Amino acid sequence: MHGGSALCKCFCGSSLQDEQGEEGGFGSISVGIGALSSLDIPDEMPGVTGMLSYSTLMAQPLRGKPMQEGHLWHLSPEDSVQEVQLSLFVNGLCFTAATKKVSVAFSPFTLVRNCKFQSACADSSDFADFNIFKVALFCQRQCYYFGVRSADPEIGKEERSKWVLDISTVIRLVTQSLFPPFRISCYPLTAVASTHRRLMAGYLLHCDGATLASVLYCELQAQSNSKARLVLYENESCEVVVMDICLTAESSCLEKVGINCSCFTIDEHDFCSRTLSERKLWMRAISNIKVKLANDAPSPDDDELAAYREAVREHLHTIRASLQCKVRTDALLPPSEFNTFQSELTPFTMSLWAGINGERPTTPEASKLTSMKPAASPIDKDPAADDDGELMLEGL
Repeated sequence: MHGGSALCKCFCGSSLQDEQGEEGGFGSISVGIGALSSLDIPDEMPGVTGMLSYSTLMAQPLRGKPMQEGHLWHLSPEDSVQEVQLSLFVNGLCFTAATKKVSVAFSPFTLVRNCKFQSACADSSDFADFNIFKVALFCQRQCYYFGVRSADPEIGKEERSKWVLDISTVIRLVTQSLFPPFRISCYPLTAVASTHRRLMAGYLLHCDGATLASVLYCELQAQSNSKARLVLYENESCEVVVMDICLTAESSCLEKVGINCSCFTIDEHDFCSRTLSERKLWMRAISNIKVKLANDAPSPDDDELAAYREAVREHLHTIRASLQCKVRTDALLPPSEFNTFQSELTPFTMSLWAGINGERPTTPEASKLTSMKPAASPIDKDPAADDDGELMLEGL
């Protein structure tokens, strides 16, 4: 079956609610890893230096054994429609046809969503019994279309939904494995004067091109003189600024639409948050800043800054459950040649997660970490951290 001209006219639904879903579901994939709420991270964490950077090459090896396999149809805009064997791994997918095998390692800047074809396009009747979805690696400008074929529309939709949800699960596993443990901060660092206008700060993934992604500590600062700032630091010590993004009332701030997608763009910059809930928080805070800029709001004084920070903290506690990081594994992407990150607790030394999660420490470093007693911090004390004696663990 051939359909090159029709394939180029695929379009995706625009319903944000239908595409994004909620963050509770992890599909049919179960890898037996735990959950850690970002609000339960200890106040006192090991010091960090340098910048965390990853290689996002698509040609990286796929890890372990397939988590799911099945027969689908690959729809190629330039070629034809052919049946393939698709295998889903913990860090990507591969599909095999009669003449070729394609392997795709996921980056955090990957999304999956349902597609359909315009009824008016040529040969569209050839695809009437296909339920189509796409996997887009948008920073690499690569997109793959797959179809589930069934004479029964309901069975086809159900099978497609299963594949889409499971692929979105893998994308989230890759994304969450790349972050160091952290929690969003609303308060400035007393020793770093440049942070004194901070509204909120936390780690975000930043796309540095088709083959690189860095984990930068991003700080949203209050408006002043008709603009606000998003400052990107190497790490949470806020000693080295990597870049400074100016925000105005005209700044573009858009969400990427996909199933459980946590990616968004600010002007020409692509970001990815650790969870969907954190993306919503960043988007809400930036939207509020843009409203103030559009209305020529004056620069907030200290009392107003305190009120803004308290509003962010209150919202963080209302979404506490959805801030759980459902990954406890080593990083599912390799460090790049530009990685300079140094810490006792990094995505590359994940045996230390055992100490945080109350298990028996397996290394001297983990023993040291579990013996830490968080000191009361006037900068960022989290009252909710005292509410629970143990950290919650849950399977996927």
